[in-house]
Amino acid sequence: MFNTEHEKEILADSLKRSGDPESIVYCLETVANDHSPFALYIATKDRSNCTWIFDPDTIYEMVGGKDIHDKTFRSLFTNDIERSEGILFYILRKIGTIISVRVSEKTILDVINYLS
Repeated sequence: MFNTEHEKEILADSLKRSGDPESIVYCLETVANDHSPFALYIATKDRSNCTWIFDPDTIYEMVGGKDIHDKTFRSLFTNDIERSEGILFYILRKIGTIISVRVSEKTILDVINYLS
């Protein structure tokens, strides 16, 4: 579950390119505090139209419901320590599979520091 420095840099650079670092930091602080999921929605095949989503209710709807998210979370984070520290990051595409990525709270905090 502990993400590598390279993975942290990729996530931070992607978020930085969104154009509003202050809002991103605020949203990531909420993700870290609440352990809520966040997502990158890729709307076009050429990946030219992407949107970051930090609203859990929207994410639940996009993955098929909160129960699906909860089942995914429990299957990816298998013990109590992981479940207490884990955060799910989804990569959603208009057409195609959903990718679920395990992220640690520390990773989110490191990304926040990188963006600040």
